[in-house]
Amino acid sequence: MSDRFSYSNPWAGGNEPWFRVGRVDVTTTVALISLGILSAFIWALEGVQHEFSRKILLNSDKVSDGEIWRLVTWPLVNEPSIWTIFLFFILYLLGNQLENLMGRRPFMFFLLLLTVLPGTAVFLYGLGNSSSQLMYGLRYVELGVLIAFAAQYPTARFWPGVPAYGIVGVIFGLDILQALSVRSGPQLIMLIAVAATALVGFRSFGYANDLQWIPKVRLPSVVTGMSPVRRSRGTRRSSRRRHLKTVTEIRENSAEREIDKILDQVAESGINSLSKTQRKKLEEHSKKLRKRRDE
Repeated sequence: MSDRFSYSNPWAGGNEPWFRVGRVDVTTTVALISLGILSAFIWALEGVQHEFSRKILLNSDKVSDGEIWRLVTWPLVNEPSIWTIFLFFILYLLGNQLENLMGRRPFMFFLLLLTVLPGTAVFLYGLGNSSSQLMYGLRYVELGVLIAFAAQYPTARFWPGVPAYGIVGVIFGLDILQALSVRSGPQLIMLIAVAATALVGFRSFGYANDLQWIPKVRLPSVVTGMSPVRRSRGTRRSSRRRHLKTVTEIRENSAEREIDKILDQVAESGINSLSKTQRKKLEEHSKKLRKRRDE
């Protein structure tokens, strides 16, 4: 329960890096933000036509022509602005938290899901529409990370004391309203797909267990980082615990029925009518009751 009300310091480190550059630990979060910063420089230096950026952003028409890589590369197009830097900062804070929680490999696959599935949803939507809209930017991936963070730590406080679920509700609601105001179907599909992928995906990785209403999908062990042996052992342990609990409850119910019969016999015929075995069981039952009362 404690993880619902607090979370560890994101500056404390602890994430296992993929490699090191000097003294910098290159984790999944750091690598993603580094690519985002690089893309902002490319946007500023490549010229007004943005020829390189246009080759990797999400365009349904281009994907239909066989440029499948756009389903993965579209977040790596970012315009340089103060809001982009703020987005990278938030992504660093929350991404570090989730990567520390999940591990570098599962978190990498989680980010990949947040990229490919929403991108595919927008592409499929574009197949049935005459005009396609260009989609790009890490802000959608950052929104998915924020939703997953709020699912795991719903009451974690953001400045000025607003809980995580409140922040997510406001940001996601405003994005939906903005998409509706400009009548942007692709943007609306992107937002819905990001939210669905973040919630179902994060639950499928084994987190946000308080949100039982969100379905889970069985993912391969190479994605979740949990081996089949560990999963099967956990299932067997859980089944064994349930079996032992059931057997214990049956025994306790049987013992209580026997005590009830002994008490009925005492009420009808007196304490002297009990056998030695019955008296012993009655004394043991009295001791258990006194022990529970003392606890």
